[in-house]
Amino acid sequence: MWLRTSRHTITWELFRASILLSIFFAITGCGFELRGQAEDSSRLAGKTVALVSEAPGSELASLLQSRLRLRGMTLTAPSDAQLIIYLAVEQFEQRDLSLTARARAAELELMLKVRFSLQAANECWITDEQLTVIDQMLNDPLNIVGKREELRLIREEMRASLADRVLRRIDYRLSVPDANPS
Repeated sequence: MWLRTSRHTITWELFRASILLSIFFAITGCGFELRGQAEDSSRLAGKTVALVSEAPGSELASLLQSRLRLRGMTLTAPSDAQLIIYLAVEQFEQRDLSLTARARAAELELMLKVRFSLQAANECWITDEQLTVIDQMLNDPLNIVGKREELRLIREEMRASLADRVLRRIDYRLSVPDANPS
C-alpha cells in the first residue's frame, strides 16, 4: 500500500511539473516579455537628443535626462541633436475627494501634468502634448508629518511614471515615422 501511495505522489508531482513547464514554454514561445526588457525595445537607443526645459534644474527634467541615458541616448546641445524634446514646467494639483465629519479632507486626488513637444529633422513631430498622472491618497489630519512624507513619496512615483510616459510616447512616435506630424 505504501508503494502505491508514493508512486501516486510521484506521478502527481511529475504531472504538476510538466504543466508548469508547458505554461512557461507557451508564454515564452508566444513572444511575451516584460515591458522594456527587449534589447531592441527602444527606438531611442543610439540617437542624440537635447532636452530643453523651462525648468532645467527640476526633478522631472533630471529624471528624464537619466532615463534617456539609460535607454542608450546621448544628451547633447540642441544644434547637434537628432531629436529635441521641449519640456514645460510640471504642474501639480491636489483636490479633496471626501471629507471627514469635521469637514477635513479624508481622501485626496493628486494630479501631475506636463506639456512637451518633440522636434526631429527641423519638423515638429509632437506639438504641445499634455500627459497626466493621477493618484489618490488617504489623509490623516492628525498625522501631518507622516502625510507630508507620504505626499513626497507619491509625487516622486508620479514623476517617474510621467517621465516613462513621455519616453513611451516619443518611442511610439518614432515607430511611426510616416504619420503626419501632430
